Amino acid sequence: MQSIIRNKPIDDPVYAFIQKKRSEGKCGKEAMIAGLNKFLRVYYGKVMKLYSES
Repeated sequence: MQSIIRNKPIDDPVYAFIQKKRSEGKCGKEAMIAGLNKFLRVYYGKVMKLYSES
């Protein structure tokens, strides 16, 4: 999560989610944990889509 925040990728949904949580008033650690959960959901969805196409 720290590398995502350092690189600041504008089009990344995880970065946008972390910034949204920070603007809602979450502290840095809570926002990063929420971002981690978002990343895992996105990653899981992509992996499952890949395996279902095979």
